[in-house]
Amino acid sequence: MKGYFEKKVAVVTGAASGIGLGLTEEMLSRGAKAVFMADINQENLDKESKRLNEAYAGEAVPMLTDVTKLEHVEKLINSANNFDGHLDFVFNNAGIGMTIPTEFVTFDIWKKVVDINLMGVIYGTYCAIPIMRKQKSGHIVNTASAAGLLPIPYQALYASTKSAVKNMTESLYYELSNEGLRFSVVCPGNVRTAIFGDLTPPPDSVSVEEAVNYIFEKMEKGDVIIAFPQNIRDFDELYRMSPKEFDRLALGIADERRENYRTKGTYY
Repeated sequence: MKGYFEKKVAVVTGAASGIGLGLTEEMLSRGAKAVFMADINQENLDKESKRLNEAYAGEAVPMLTDVTKLEHVEKLINSANNFDGHLDFVFNNAGIGMTIPTEFVTFDIWKKVVDINLMGVIYGTYCAIPIMRKQKSGHIVNTASAAGLLPIPYQALYASTKSAVKNMTESLYYELSNEGLRFSVVCPGNVRTAIFGDLTPPPDSVSVEEAVNYIFEKMEKGDVIIAFPQNIRDFDELYRMSPKEFDRLALGIADERRENYRTKGTYY
């Protein structure tokens, strides 16, 4: 869709690194008027916004934001809307990974994962919806995961939040598309970002550039579910169409991860 991103105002959470930074830069490279970069890391925000403002005509606006705090997200969304009187894109991208054996799970860990991965997305979505309904346009893009499509062993916490994000986004699409609002939910497999911490990303991981290019391609087409790479789409089809075969595969993954935790202290 020609000009879909030109002269638009966007919000990106988790914008100082990884996929969020890639989304921010891609918006600016496609002619966005401003991208409000939200992140909890002030140092990275300052460094990356300075770099982007030197490289592109559009404005990269850094805003220190804790997505678990409603007042932070409200300020972020309203600041973006007030910049030029419209809010065109909201990428609720901030999140944390969590692959952990059940015996190590605490309720504090549950709360942390839910607050960031789910409540952060809820705040960004529901603060933006009234603005977009009033202007009768806007595109909300929520980052879920392959774990939002599939039940993954050792990821019960993570999968719970990401499946909630996926279903919320789809539900809102059906409810509000007649008012001119668009919704997409991004369900990536492994992407080479800081989510892996000190671990080397798995061999099936894709680059941030590959991920972002695919996301923007599907956004322009109006796709609701944006799942990648191909192996994730294959697993999703297997889960839906061949449940017994998927059970065999998932139990095999559980066995492999169980042994890896026993021998290496990590899941791969």
